[in-house]
Amino acid sequence: MASYCDYHVHTKFSADSKAEMVQACNFAVRSGLKELCFTEHVDLIPWDPTSGYLRPADYMAEFERCQASFAGQLSIRAGLEISEPHLVAEQVKPLLADWPFDFVLGSAHWIDQSGVYLSELYDDSRTPQFVESEYLKRTLEVATLGDFDSLGHLDLIKRYRPKRLGPFDPLAYADLIRAILRAVVQRDQAIEINTSPLRRGLDTTCPDLTVLRWYKELGGEKLTLGSDSHFVQDVGAGIEAAIGLARAAGFGRIVTFERRRPSWMPL
Repeated sequence: MASYCDYHVHTKFSADSKAEMVQACNFAVRSGLKELCFTEHVDLIPWDPTSGYLRPADYMAEFERCQASFAGQLSIRAGLEISEPHLVAEQVKPLLADWPFDFVLGSAHWIDQSGVYLSELYDDSRTPQFVESEYLKRTLEVATLGDFDSLGHLDLIKRYRPKRLGPFDPLAYADLIRAILRAVVQRDQAIEINTSPLRRGLDTTCPDLTVLRWYKELGGEKLTLGSDSHFVQDVGAGIEAAIGLARAAGFGRIVTFERRRPSWMPL
């Protein structure tokens, strides 16, 4: 792997991962990554069963140990993936004020307050068009109102679309997706190229080349790259493919963050 970065990595400080931070760092070094950002889940909305799982003091203590251990080998950043940040803004403010986080990924993970997760939404009670448009509407709310540095997996719903329905087509939701991208551009934020669908048998990332080209056409400049890894062996997975897509869409650089200030990394 070329010497690039992975800005979407989960460990045991996220409720859905058991990965050890030090093992993720070791794997990143062996893989040739230059920079790694841990983006542990912040789930605070009341219908999320893992609400309040994050232990920031323990997370930062382990992060600082890894920073010291891997100094000179790997740049390590402390980040968060905040679910529905616009809905939990007041709860998140003390967390961001009290701890020196480098990066915030803002994501949508729900379409309503029923507690039904994305993987369970495609059933006979909802049309695919309803499920997908509602998810994108929630993503638009995040893009318009949330406090974040990069918008995570803006069309994540494609990862859960049943194969019997065929591939997700961004052209069917062009107006919504373009509205999301315009909001990001207007607020001078980034979008993420999330490679996790590639590990689930899809031949696309979140988002795909079509959407990346729309983002470029609308004036978008900032991209982050993320594997969305929850297992050590997935750290850095698909990053080279993401770089290829970024270049194909006309981007010559990506952004990294320190204390939430962006820096450019050439491709």
